[in-house]
Order: sequence, then C-alpha cells, then structure tokens
Amino acid sequence: MEAEVAEGGRFRLTVYQAPALLYLFVFGAPYLFLLSRYGFSSGLDEYTLRVLWFTLWQAALSALLSLVGGFALLPAYLKTPWVKPLALIPFFAPALSTVDALIRLHGDVMYSPWGIIIAHGVYYAPYVALLLESNMRSMPADLTEALDLYVRRLRTRLKIVLWELRPSILYSLYTVFVFSFLSFTTPLLLGGRYPTLELLIYIYATSYASTALASALVALNLVATLALAAPLFRMRSPPPADPAARPPKMGLLPTAVGLAATGYYAVAAFYIFSPLLAPRGVAEVWPYVLNSILVAVVAATGSLVLVLLFLMADGAGSRLPGVAYAVALSLSKSVFALGFFYLAQPLYGTLLILAAAHMLVISPLAFSLAKPAWDKIRQDVRESCTLYLGPAKCVIRIVAELLGPTIVQAWLIALASSLSETTLALMLTTGASTTLSAMTAHLLTSRGPELVETGHFYSSLLALLVLVTVALSRLVKTRPFSF
Repeated sequence: MEAEVAEGGRFRLTVYQAPALLYLFVFGAPYLFLLSRYGFSSGLDEYTLRVLWFTLWQAALSALLSLVGGFALLPAYLKTPWVKPLALIPFFAPALSTVDALIRLHGDVMYSPWGIIIAHGVYYAPYVALLLESNMRSMPADLTEALDLYVRRLRTRLKIVLWELRPSILYSLYTVFVFSFLSFTTPLLLGGRYPTLELLIYIYATSYASTALASALVALNLVATLALAAPLFRMRSPPPADPAARPPKMGLLPTAVGLAATGYYAVAAFYIFSPLLAPRGVAEVWPYVLNSILVAVVAATGSLVLVLLFLMADGAGSRLPGVAYAVALSLSKSVFALGFFYLAQPLYGTLLILAAAHMLVISPLAFSLAKPAWDKIRQDVRESCTLYLGPAKCVIRIVAELLGPTIVQAWLIALASSLSETTLALMLTTGASTTLSAMTAHLLTSRGPELVETGHFYSSLLALLVLVTVALSRLVKTRPFSF
C-alpha cells in the first residue's frame, strides 16, 4: 500500500509539473528556433562590443542613481504616506509615457548617454523606495526603540539602519541593473544613437544586417541574460513590511528631502498627462485603443489560467514555477519577440499572436503577485488541503474562498502590463492591427513635428488607461492574504 501511495504521489507530482514544463518549453521555443535559424557565431564586431560595454555601465549607473532616488523618496514614504501614490505615478505609467514626459521636461540633455541613465534612475527610484520602505517597516520593534532612545550620533544610526536594509539595497540594485540591461523603450525613444543590446537586436532585425552579425549578437544576448538570471535563484528577497511596525523617526531635513523628491515626481506626472489638454488624432486613435484592450484582456485572462496551474504545481512541491519566473524576468524580450516573429509567420500581424506572446511574458508577473498571498496561508493548512483534496481541488477551493480578490488584483495588473508592452507590439504587429503602445512609439520616433505632437497625446492616453487599471486594482478589498 505504501509503495502504491508513493507511486501515486510521484505520478501526481509529475502531472502537476507538466504545465510549468510546457510553459518553459513554449517560452524557450523562440530562442531555440532563432539559434537554429542563425546558427552559432562568435564573430563579434567592434561596434557590438562597444554596445555591450555601454549596456553594462549604463545599467550599473542606472541602478546606483535609482538607489539614490529611492533613499531620497524614503522619508516621504515613511513620514507622509499620502504622497506615495503621487510619486508612484511615473513608475506605474508605461515606460514609454514616462520617458516621453522626461524628454519634454529636461530637453536636449536627454538625447545623450546620460539621458538614458537619468530616465532609468527616475523611473525605478519609486520602486526602490518601496523595497526600502518594506524593509524599514520590518525592522524589529526593539531595535527601532533602541535607536530612538539610545543612539544619538547620526553616523552610528545610519550604519545600523543601512546594515538592516542590506536585503532591499542588494535586491533593488540587482533587479534595476537587470531591468536597465534589458532596456529597449528608453534608448529607442531617445533617438537610438546609444542603443543597448536589446535595441540593437531590433535594429538588426529590421535592417539588412548580415546573418553572422545577428547570430553573434543573439548568442551574446542570451549568454548575458542567462548569466543575469542565475543569481535570482539565490538572492534574498526583501522582507515583507509589518503593518504594525514603527519605523525609526525622521528628522526635518530627511523629510524635506523626501517632499522635494516627491515634488519632482509631481512635476513629471504633470508632464505625463499635460498632452491630454491638447488632443490630436482623436478619430484615428480608437482602433488602436480597442486593439490594445482586446489583446490585454485575452492575455491577462490566459495568464490567470497559467497562474492557477503554477499554484497547483507549487502546492505539489514543484520549484518549476519559480524557475519560470526567473527565466521570463531575465531573458531578452527582443530575442523572444524576434524568434516568435519567425515562428508565427503564418499568422504574423494578427492580434491573436500578439495576445499569445503577451500571455507568455506577463504570466510570471501575475504568478509573482499571487504567490505571496498563497504563501501567507498557514503551511499546515495548505499541506492538509493538498493531502486530502489534491493540488487541483485545493487551489480552486482556496482561490474561491480566500484568494479571489487577490486574483482579481493580479488580473488587473497583468492587464496594465499588457497595455504597456512596447517591445512585443513593435515586432509582432502590422499597420492593420497595431496597438496603442506600438503606434505611439512609431509616432514619437518619427521625424514629422505634427506626428510627434500626436505621439505625445497618444502617450498620455496610454498612461491614463494603464494608471486607471492600476488604480482599480488597488480598490479591490483583499483578505489578509493580499500581496
């Protein structure tokens, strides 16, 4: 009997691993197909090596600048939490819209290598501040009280606080480095004169570059992104915030710095939405809006199906969903889109293909939002539920009774992510079925002043759609298991 139970357990585990394995295979198919099409070549030209060097150092400086910006925003997050949504507007807005606003805000300085670093630093600083705030609020209460009562020297207080914030500092530095290394939209909108590896793949794919150059670039990009994915499996995530914890007291100077930083983000938010006051191309925009919404709804709904399958695999003890998350987060989206372009040739340019690509890309994001809520359910409850009901019935029962609102939140965030997606939209759509983000990118990178002005309006409209979706996700009243 024990042998039969053990065999049955192994069979059940294999069955529930299958969706995650299938996802990894389907997600990896475009990369494998592209490598088989181009072959392997190590012949890197001098220009590609220069682009690699630029991609590395701009990513490093972008991570440092975002950390500085995160620390500048942190006092405002802690002392005046009501200003936090204002600071987060440029981060939750599509990168395309935020970069467009920064170009209008700062002018010609943005059309330089430093403009890319400034754009990345400004965009990711609110995200870093969120991680720092979570880590700060999770500090032990006795340590916080001891700092306030007994530690008078500012230098000593800073040493202690920075030591406690190591998880969020290291995690934010690394993740922003990865995001900046994989940057596509920012250098594209800044004229493409200083491309990253991601943008260079798009340039080669849409030009007459030789097969040897494209092959070497694809191989280089895959090796680099796989190397970036490896540390994510071992890196310690920042601890979740304890709502009852009281962070260390903030003085007047840190609070003033935090409010000043928030004021800058308020100005950036104004530049994001100001083109709405001067509408252009309104009659032509609605088909692009409808296309974007249709793709986003299908992709977000499909991603939730994958999330449920991933939770079943997690309940059965599989680590494959975590592997899928790290791989999808780190691998090049430009290479994925290029490989998907060749695989989807019979249906190229259709919204169905774009929705399928979006679903594959955003599913790990939706899973990362639902997984913490799943983990907060008591382990013995989950184990008993899995033992007596099985992973499938257990997940469905828990989702129906406890995690329903969290799943709705994850769906809305996935919807916003699909609306914002630019890389896939540019490479997988045609003029007949273009999404709002793709058309906005085309307009903003055109040479006609009137077209660029229309692009500003489209950019603001896209930001409005995305931020309304994100705001709706925050209105959902979740159970205590919310992420």
